[in-house]
Amino acid sequence: MASALTVGLALLPLIVVFVGIIVFRLSGAVMAIIGWALAALEAATYFRTSLDIVLGASIYGIIKAFGITIAVLFTMLMIFTMKEVGALSVISDGIKRVAKTKEQQALFIGIGFGTFVTSLGVVTPALFPPLLMAMGFGPAAAVSVAVIGYNASTSFALLSLPITIPSGIPPTTPSLLGDPYYFAFKISIFLPVISTLISIAMLWVIGGKESLKKGWIPAILSGVVIGVSALLLVLVRAPIMIVGVLAGLFTMIVLYFYQKYENRELEKEKPIEWEPLLRALSPWIILIALASVVSIPAVTAALKSVDGSWSLGWATAHHSVDLDVLASVYFWIFVAYILSLPILRVKKAHLVNAGKVWIRRIWGPFIAYSLFFSISFIMAYSAMVVGTLEDGSIGLLPGPNFQDLNMNVAIGSSLASLGPVYVVVASLLGLFGAVVGGSETGSNVMFKGIQHQASKDVGLSDKQFMTIYGAHANAGGIASAITPSKINNAVATIGGTGKLEAEILKKNTVVVLLITAVLSVMTWVFVSMGI
Repeated sequence: MASALTVGLALLPLIVVFVGIIVFRLSGAVMAIIGWALAALEAATYFRTSLDIVLGASIYGIIKAFGITIAVLFTMLMIFTMKEVGALSVISDGIKRVAKTKEQQALFIGIGFGTFVTSLGVVTPALFPPLLMAMGFGPAAAVSVAVIGYNASTSFALLSLPITIPSGIPPTTPSLLGDPYYFAFKISIFLPVISTLISIAMLWVIGGKESLKKGWIPAILSGVVIGVSALLLVLVRAPIMIVGVLAGLFTMIVLYFYQKYENRELEKEKPIEWEPLLRALSPWIILIALASVVSIPAVTAALKSVDGSWSLGWATAHHSVDLDVLASVYFWIFVAYILSLPILRVKKAHLVNAGKVWIRRIWGPFIAYSLFFSISFIMAYSAMVVGTLEDGSIGLLPGPNFQDLNMNVAIGSSLASLGPVYVVVASLLGLFGAVVGGSETGSNVMFKGIQHQASKDVGLSDKQFMTIYGAHANAGGIASAITPSKINNAVATIGGTGKLEAEILKKNTVVVLLITAVLSVMTWVFVSMGI
């Protein structure tokens, strides 16, 4: 087991980031730079990692983050243009016709619609805050709804990449370790409870006890519908890529009819004017249509084959990254934006004004997402060396001090040393990985081997390991509410400051830790029952 000093130093970049944001109220972008510099310095000194690997890991992280960073940039451009032409006001009025109270609006947008579009690859922290502000939500509430609801279905976001990509990462034998449906099942058994708690948490952060009193019924409905529908869809082996999409759609339908029944006695209002509403919604309608088509496996494969040679790689990173531009959601966000411009009747002045705001606000989210990814790869590649792989190519291999000085292994081994208690605290690694790296997918990839080894060390079967790994993935989804890069992104869309980031992170951390505590208890129960 790694020494206490090694584990403490491995955790130090994350601790510094949290303290910087919460105590000193620095922005996520600033703390990403500081956290990256600290992780790089530690890796190059104490963790005995060569400088070229540290720099290569940093570059690799930035490029791996493109799928999110560029999607965020284009989404922000879309939302600023929609605001400039008045589309957000029209959409706001339309939603208020369906959902009368702040609680109903938060659940419909943050949980129902949020799950739907997030599952298609849209980054809601860049999408929702300006809309929610236009609807009358305060800055803190608008950001909290966006980041808490980002992963209400946890791992079924982003076309279920947090499930499908890690399923192909070793260990994959026996077959259940590499079966995406088995992994999805192990994630889904937690969702009826976890998604419900996320819905309740959303009400708590926007209005405390008063909002819970007003909206507890639709909150429970939202969570149960998402959780149960995801579980049933996995059991019938529906395409994994659309499980989250369908779960979000079902939730919106249920909430619509509940709210229609709840508001049945209100004075009848004039009918919705559909023509301006559909025009205002055109960027999202086009995007949803395009993303739905692109998510079809055959279409995805065809698009990847078209740009298969478009890859970036650096000798220092000893990796090549295929950008898969045509199969990435950011490309289709931009296409949807361009196609919607004539429908929105955008004029030159609108583009100029939106562009000025966009240029001013994109740098924080871009830096935060990029460097948090870099930190995660520095940690993963620490104590590794350049060598010849089995296929004869040059790549990264565990160095002679890997087991003692790799940051991720140090943290994982410290958990395994807890013995039976490991089962209860294992999900914290998923939370940690997603917060540091800004991505549940990255956390699931980086820590699969570590969790598997820790499970074996305490005598658990592969079936029990997969339950723990499912909890790990759920914790990564829950972490979206306190991931500095996502909070920074959401705050940037409304022109907020580090003070607002600190307020949201501080409040959301309590909620996230409570939900993760419930997840930990569920993990212990499921593992004990052999589920």
